[in-house]
Amino acid sequence: MAAGVSGAPSAGSTPSGRNSRLRRLRPIVVLVGGFALFSLLSGGPPPPEPQPPAASSAPTPRNSFESEQAIERLVRVVVAAGLGPMTNGSDVRPPLPVAYLDLPRVVVRGASALDPIGPALIGVLFPDAGSAAAAAPEIAAYLARPQSLVLVPPDARFVLRLEGSLLVIFQRSPSNDPDPEAVSALVAALGGIGVEVPLPR
Repeated sequence: MAAGVSGAPSAGSTPSGRNSRLRRLRPIVVLVGGFALFSLLSGGPPPPEPQPPAASSAPTPRNSFESEQAIERLVRVVVAAGLGPMTNGSDVRPPLPVAYLDLPRVVVRGASALDPIGPALIGVLFPDAGSAAAAAPEIAAYLARPQSLVLVPPDARFVLRLEGSLLVIFQRSPSNDPDPEAVSALVAALGGIGVEVPLPR
């Protein structure tokens, strides 16, 4: 009686099975080896594409020191008028020629019991005193033209003061002022900052 052969190799360990596995692995080995050779010859993988800087939310002051100086100056005016300074309100866009709309600016309001929101002092920050002095008469002339003031009340009045690179714009409207006495006090206090920029008649 013939006995079964013990220790016969299984199908998975036959030479043909090993060759099959090698054939499946060969493309992966070639791919990895090719990438390693490319990295070695080219000095490493290609660098990532440079990303452009994030867009800024202009207009904002060019640095915190510039902003703090302008706000401090306007706060002193508000305090001199006997009003409560507010520096955390929303931005106010004054009527300006298009060329100056993107200049950084700060806003300080003077609150009173009758007007808790308070009228706004707008500080427009120029790069230097020379450019501010050159632009101030142009802005004053712009504010004096009725066609420039489509979005402001008909009785709007403006006060412009120039101090160095800071142009202060104050807009009042007698028909809409909740606290006329506070507005008058603020106009008087503005006389202590810089020089007046007259508006053409």
